[in-house]
Amino acid sequence: MNAVSDEEWREWVDCRLCGSRELRVLFVAERSDRQVVRCRRCGLVFYDPQPTPAQAAAFYSTDYLEDEYPAARVRERIQLAHRRLARIEQMTGVGRLLDVGCGRGDFLIAARQRGWTVAGLDRSPAAAGMAATAAIPVFEGDLTGPRPAGLEPADVVTLWDVLEHLTDPVAALASLRRWIRPQGLLVVETQNVRSVGAVWMGRRWEQFVKFHLYHFSPPTLRVALERAGFDAIRIEPSDRFAAHAPSESGPARARGGLRQALTWLRDIVWAAAGYDRFNVLVATARWSAR
Repeated sequence: MNAVSDEEWREWVDCRLCGSRELRVLFVAERSDRQVVRCRRCGLVFYDPQPTPAQAAAFYSTDYLEDEYPAARVRERIQLAHRRLARIEQMTGVGRLLDVGCGRGDFLIAARQRGWTVAGLDRSPAAAGMAATAAIPVFEGDLTGPRPAGLEPADVVTLWDVLEHLTDPVAALASLRRWIRPQGLLVVETQNVRSVGAVWMGRRWEQFVKFHLYHFSPPTLRVALERAGFDAIRIEPSDRFAAHAPSESGPARARGGLRQALTWLRDIVWAAAGYDRFNVLVATARWSAR
């Protein structure tokens, strides 16, 4: 990390989703050493205080991108992109696609191979430079800024593991109206703070890293999407959306060993208490343009 990102965070914030100042301190996360709070009114979970936009932008250096998108795993990322696109195409067909937080541009490369007209948006100059080597049009900026001249609203906008990185994810969702056509499809993947894993691990949850600033559950993400003007909202486990193999049954897990069987039993018990058995969720929604 550079000196900017390592500065003390001083941005004390109200809940971005409902505006409430009634925040409950949960703990200090082990991996990030940051204070985690939950809004008492709507349930949104986030760090408080927050970094400034400049501090947050400084996280995304070339070193970060090389760690998150190693060249050795590009084939695996392209295969995942094709599975995701196959699902999207069932809902929309092929058209114009904007990938927000596009990183190296692997998802856009796969989409272009399938006939999509593609563009990327990323606030990291390093990401824009990496994607440019693949001749992918990537614009430097974020959703709350103006849509670049010549970039038409998209039929599909995707945010893969992006929402949790934003300093104001609710404002970003509300700004999507400038980037998506009426009845266009939005696809958002993010971590699920209502998952059994999140509740079980608490302050040790692997998703409480320094650059994951906000954490949504299915209910809070649904509210954020509705308030941003989206409808026809569907939320499901990420592996189901990407058409992975079906999850193993209880007996099959049991054959994998005692620890795996105990984890499966734990998940069943916690799910009965109202928690989700999936750690990552995907939401799809249509821009209603009302």
